Amino acid sequence: MNPKCYTAITFAPVQGFIEKSRKLRDLYGSSFLISYLAEAICKAAKKHQCEVISPALINVTQGTPNQIILSGGFFPKECAKFALDEAWQVVSESCRKWIEKNITDCGQYYWHRNWQSWGKYAWEFFWGSGETIGAAREAVNEAKRSRDWTGINWTGESSTLSGADGVAWPGMGIGNPQKTNRHKQRQEIADFYQKLSHKLGKAFIETAKLSDESAEKIEESGKTFIETAELKIDEDKLAKKIQEDGEAFVDPDEELSIPELIKRLITHLAIAKLIVNPLQEKVDPKVPNLLKKLEKELNPKSFTDISRLKSKNSKPEEEYCTGWFQGDGDRMGDLLKRLSQNPITEPDELKKFSKAMMDWGEKEFKPQIAKAEGRTVYAGGDDFMGIFYRLPDKTKTSPTPKFIPLTGQECVNWFASEFPSVWKEHKQEISVSVGFVWTAPNVPQRDVLQHCRAAEKSAKDSGKDRMAIRILFNGGTHIEWVCPWWCLPVLQHYRDRDGDTLESLSPPAEGKKTKPNWTHIYNDVATLESRHAFKGNTKMAEELFKIYFPECKDWINRDNWWVDCYKDGLRTGILGHERKEFKEDEVELFEKFQKNEIELFNEWFINLAKVGFHLCP
Repeated sequence: MNPKCYTAITFAPVQGFIEKSRKLRDLYGSSFLISYLAEAICKAAKKHQCEVISPALINVTQGTPNQIILSGGFFPKECAKFALDEAWQVVSESCRKWIEKNITDCGQYYWHRNWQSWGKYAWEFFWGSGETIGAAREAVNEAKRSRDWTGINWTGESSTLSGADGVAWPGMGIGNPQKTNRHKQRQEIADFYQKLSHKLGKAFIETAKLSDESAEKIEESGKTFIETAELKIDEDKLAKKIQEDGEAFVDPDEELSIPELIKRLITHLAIAKLIVNPLQEKVDPKVPNLLKKLEKELNPKSFTDISRLKSKNSKPEEEYCTGWFQGDGDRMGDLLKRLSQNPITEPDELKKFSKAMMDWGEKEFKPQIAKAEGRTVYAGGDDFMGIFYRLPDKTKTSPTPKFIPLTGQECVNWFASEFPSVWKEHKQEISVSVGFVWTAPNVPQRDVLQHCRAAEKSAKDSGKDRMAIRILFNGGTHIEWVCPWWCLPVLQHYRDRDGDTLESLSPPAEGKKTKPNWTHIYNDVATLESRHAFKGNTKMAEELFKIYFPECKDWINRDNWWVDCYKDGLRTGILGHERKEFKEDEVELFEKFQKNEIELFNEWFINLAKVGFHLCP
């Protein structure tokens, strides 16, 4: 093979694998596994004298893209596939062996064939090569059109998380489904997950290095004590702690499939340690450090806010809303096409771009999210995902100021004031679209993730270079407002009928009004909408906007509705990317578009009032 030829490699499913997550712990495990598998392929490629062009950085726990571009050398498809399979099987076999070694009182294990199937067929693999990067990518796309995928069959009950795969338990895959005693089987599954949860909690306490500050040391006389390698605590409290830590990893009521169980277990210190040696030998000596970093981030004590760690018998606690976001760079296809115009400089330019985006995710984005009371799930170049949250600190015994829950307005204000400058730090000529979901506390996480993805798609479909804000209620209903970045600060300029704004009420006086009242605009819009006052013209919406947002009245000029009024293209319009042009004989089409344009603006303003009301209580 010509040493100047290029190889493109990717694997699937990625989005589906990540989205099948009940807890944020699952998301972290999923993101780590995707990054780890991509890294394993890159390490194997380097042994074949191949240069990794993209991703430029592969030593991150979450965020390594699964699309890999190589140059030079010869990296056969069989070797690349073997590297992927070997890396995955090291993890899956380590998880299976740990369970079989530690849970010995659930009868004989009949599930080996199922684990072997998942070890071989969990991932679709696509490989392509060509004389240019574009040709290699096209070869991969061609391979995707003729997919060679093997489905894994199963019998019995399905996973309670996805419902698409069989629930993992020692007796899976045996017996005739028509003759199976369903009641007995469900009891055996429940018993297995109860014991698994208990053992995970106990193993965590035995292997975790708890500091003196976090260890519960009891000096009272007359009590029985249990002493582990790292911890000496009261027997009753130990039992409670085992239960709580175990439920942080696997809840006894859960019934997970094999891949779902794997991405949950790799975040446990005991399993992570078991994986270290084979990873050092077969993949990379540095991988254990990444596993250690991942385990540290997911310590149940520091992760209780996300995994919703609480005893089923404890008193109900106040629950809080959280803000989830997912973003992606715009027009990446156009950028790659532009780079491919010069095949000579394309590899260097692509590597430079990949490094800039990966550096941005690690050095700029993640620290800023942490500073803003959030967690980054992944930041793989131009795509990223995370969550904003705030919970009271229960570890402090000294008097602390009154806890103030996080509001959706704080999150959006961060995106409006801080994020644009953070995004520009990568110094690449691409814009970004973000979907933000402010969700009620009892919405299932898998639903939240789907809404995150849908909100991001809304931002892109509405013209790109903007943010879609979605309010998600407990019943599953939602409202959404999409706004370009330059117009997003409008929420901070709201003025109610009393003339109060955020600025005029800052700092808030004790016992007095702290925020402008969004009920005023919400009630006006609801009343006028019920009377069809917005139909056929934008005058009502424009006048209301000028009343409640007087400092921003020029922002809604018709010149700002579409991007074509800005020749420099630095920002997009309120209603979309570009205004359609019509010929003189297309009068009917023009009138239809004009009518739709009026509806779009009215909808934009109505949704602004509704989202503002729920976002800024």
